[in-house]
Amino acid sequence: MIWRKIGAVSVITSGVVSTSLFLARAQEPTAAKEAAPAPAPARYAGPTEKGFLLPNGWTLTPAGDHVELTDLPLNIIPLADGRHALAATSGFNTHNLSLIDLETRAVVAAETVRQSWFGLALEPKAGKVWWSGGGSGLLHTFDLNGDKLIRTSEPEPTPAPGQAKAKAKAKGEPAPPKHFRSGLALDPAGRTLYSLDVAAGTITATPVDAGDGRKPITAPAGARPYDVAFGRNGRQVYVSDWASRAVLALDPADLRVAARIPVGEHPNQIAAHPKDDRIFVANASSNSVSVIDALRGVVIETIVTSLFPLAPEGSTPDALAVAPDGETLFVANADNNCVAVIDVRVPARSQVKGFIPTGWYPTSLAVTPDGGRLLVGVGKGNQTRPNPPSEADRRRIEEIITKEKVDLPSDVVKELRKFPYIGTTLSGALTIVPVPDDAKLAEYTATVYRNCPYSDARLAGSPSDVKTAIPTKVGDPSPIKYVIYIIKENRTYDQVLGDMPRGNGDPALTLFGEQVTPNHHKLAREFVQLDNLYCNGHVSADGHPWSTMAYNTDYIARNWALTYSRRTGIDDDDDDLARAPSGYLWDACARAGLSYRSYGEYGKRVSTGEGRTKMEGRVPGLVGHVCPEYGLDPRDTQDAEVFLKEYREFEKNGTMPRFIVMSLGEDHTTGTTPGTFTPAACVASNDLALGRIVDAVSKSKLWPETAIFVIEDDAQNGPDHVDAHRTVGLVVSPYTKRGSLDSTQYGTVGMIRTMELILGLPPLSQFDAAATPMFSSFTDAADLTPYQHEPARIDLEARNTAVAYGAERSSKMDFSEYDKVDDFELNEILWHAVKGEDAPMPPAVRRAIAYRVGPRD
Repeated sequence: MIWRKIGAVSVITSGVVSTSLFLARAQEPTAAKEAAPAPAPARYAGPTEKGFLLPNGWTLTPAGDHVELTDLPLNIIPLADGRHALAATSGFNTHNLSLIDLETRAVVAAETVRQSWFGLALEPKAGKVWWSGGGSGLLHTFDLNGDKLIRTSEPEPTPAPGQAKAKAKAKGEPAPPKHFRSGLALDPAGRTLYSLDVAAGTITATPVDAGDGRKPITAPAGARPYDVAFGRNGRQVYVSDWASRAVLALDPADLRVAARIPVGEHPNQIAAHPKDDRIFVANASSNSVSVIDALRGVVIETIVTSLFPLAPEGSTPDALAVAPDGETLFVANADNNCVAVIDVRVPARSQVKGFIPTGWYPTSLAVTPDGGRLLVGVGKGNQTRPNPPSEADRRRIEEIITKEKVDLPSDVVKELRKFPYIGTTLSGALTIVPVPDDAKLAEYTATVYRNCPYSDARLAGSPSDVKTAIPTKVGDPSPIKYVIYIIKENRTYDQVLGDMPRGNGDPALTLFGEQVTPNHHKLAREFVQLDNLYCNGHVSADGHPWSTMAYNTDYIARNWALTYSRRTGIDDDDDDLARAPSGYLWDACARAGLSYRSYGEYGKRVSTGEGRTKMEGRVPGLVGHVCPEYGLDPRDTQDAEVFLKEYREFEKNGTMPRFIVMSLGEDHTTGTTPGTFTPAACVASNDLALGRIVDAVSKSKLWPETAIFVIEDDAQNGPDHVDAHRTVGLVVSPYTKRGSLDSTQYGTVGMIRTMELILGLPPLSQFDAAATPMFSSFTDAADLTPYQHEPARIDLEARNTAVAYGAERSSKMDFSEYDKVDDFELNEILWHAVKGEDAPMPPAVRRAIAYRVGPRD
């Protein structure tokens, strides 16, 4: 343990743990000495001997037994019988409230709702259950009787998106207020239910017995109230304000705010100590738990839960639970895929004892009443998946469709032809872990460190056995001075480059092959072909944060699952919740005094303050964060000309920004909306725009000092036979290893890390710090041969007609922003529009990952 006192607040970090665990960890060089690991052999994401290698480079070897659920189990309540627990899932897939038998590892009862979210309360004597309805604005209620779970609330009405707003607008009235139900808590007497509304910023106290004469009370409760809990004596109720770095203490009688207690970034779940007056709150973007003395209303201790003491954002503590005896606090580090085990017996002298490995992104915790078992809700399951079929499955499905089509209902045929959307490849789990003794915890801790590619040593740089143009230490010089970073939209590797003979591709899944994307293919051949590159994000809503700040906050990780599954999200664009402490790449440039310019990428998220003012003052002609003319025309070819006009001025005047970020997103397409450009024409326009940009840059006088990085923000819009997150990426520079195939496993954050090293910027998060830089794609000798772009091979002006496949459905989609489209449906439209109406869409592959669903051997 590292312990220090800052004023009256104790700060505990996990740089060193208890003696027995320290000895165990000393056998792990990365953990004990923080030595940078030697580069590992290239591997594709997938099963390992003992677990699973994720697309982001982190490894899963979860402890315990697993009961598979749908994704994002946000609440767990163990029952008093010690044998059962309630688990509520609120992700992309079905929202289920499940009653689980912890002995048989089986779901014995379940109820489904259309929409739910964090917030579950139980009155055990009467067997009454309340579950937050999220964007439905409702509370779901259930009766729990033995192993029976019966819904007592009415089903949600069928949603009519925008209908209420449209009616209000037609009447000249303001839009009705939005409601989004969140945390729930019963008072100690079980007479009053307290519920939060994230969207309205309120708390409501409602009598459990509607006939006792009391009326509900509603009052303000901060900007974005997340969780609500009572202190030990019930004198005050505590609310975490998710967006405002605060916990509010309220009088439960009149909901008056008695105190506002500052805590860390993005405070979410709250837990009260069962035997004293401490309140614990998890701070998702501060890697910490704030410990509040309820009697004094002050933070007395900050417990850092990250694996290393200097780690930037990236652990994402998002759930916690206190053991019934009050001696141990468990904290879910969602993005580190582990649970921190903390000795809290002595107030203000807490000790991080070790860590327990979990599945991917733990989102909820509970301890059984006897204190013997830890229950972990795993948000994304224990693996990722590809989303086409195996060859055997493909032949089998094709045979069914072609030979037996007449005997199959049309809806069955349609389902057989679909490849799964990326959200459907995610699952969840309830993991049951016997609370470990010191020896077992030491073993678990060593496993967690082996699974983690990050160490504090990585903040200063990354090692490489071969000298290249990419520095290995932050701040070392590079012959590359200018970075152009191009972010495209939503394609998998197989969709575009699967037809290239070199590399691990599947041509049967290629939608936009060389005839449509000749420049992508030529650039991959002439510079470097990347066939093991993955997006960190799942969809555009989290893909753009990952692409620009190497992280996504707990808010983003939860909210996208709602909006992309046709449910109601919390907010379309809440930067207070979406922004991580380190900010975006352009914020890092501003802090370092580097000039930068954005072409359509997150134009509203601008750097502010003295750093930007000074930077702009030193660079003549560079005013503002975003090019105002970029993005006014729907075609990428036109946007390329807008950029190149400015680029020529930069070259002429010596004002080239050190960092340029660009959205080049026409490859998203507009589906088959009548009158708009066809999907192939959109992708071909995107290809030609990229080719022209590289052509011009490679023939400029700035070319010898330039590197161009290209990646999709996410890979949600298509199939891939390796993993649904594998994507298209390009690296173009005089220092690129020409004509090579680089099968090193990279991610979005690995590309970001490479750019940071070139620019001398420190990492933004644990993820870019831990990522493998693209050393294998570069050399230390420049080849200044320019690139000659390929002209379009298809008609860029081809437009969809009213009889195009999916035309009517496409015309109803909102293409004003990339993440407003129903990509699940767009996938199916694009497949048939390009492949033909009768072309079978491949179903999913499911790879076994040794789920244990029965008793231990």
